[in-house]
Amino acid sequence: MRLRSGVLGSLLAAVGVLTGCSVTGQYYEGVDSFGKQTVADWKQMPEVVDATYEYRHGLDQGQVLYLDVTIGGEVDKDTVIGQLQEVARRNFWQKTSSNDVKVNLAVHSEGSGLGGGSAMPGPVIYQGGLGQGSGSPEEKYGPRATTR
Repeated sequence: MRLRSGVLGSLLAAVGVLTGCSVTGQYYEGVDSFGKQTVADWKQMPEVVDATYEYRHGLDQGQVLYLDVTIGGEVDKDTVIGQLQEVARRNFWQKTSSNDVKVNLAVHSEGSGLGGGSAMPGPVIYQGGLGQGSGSPEEKYGPRATTR
């Protein structure tokens, strides 16, 4: 039994080496840079209360970026959501060449204070991806990044 699991482990390691797969090889600097830049750009918008991102990567989940943003309660939500998506699409195009990244966007409306006056994120008013947008990304944003 031990010999069998040792052989199986060696075989799996060899397959990983031959295919170039490794857990550390799953991190793409461009994807992380995309998340950082998008959050920074959003925080400059007067309608945005807060923004964060989480980048998850690995063999078991691939490339996933979670973007969360809270916007003020007294704004035209549809317009602001469109602007948020446009900023993220531009940054995705300019920061990463990877097409195998899943981007999840959650937009919250600013909630009311719960005790002590601190604002808590309100309900999710949009959850989904970035969408395609209109027009050619290359014409709108310039050349695509060459790194993942």
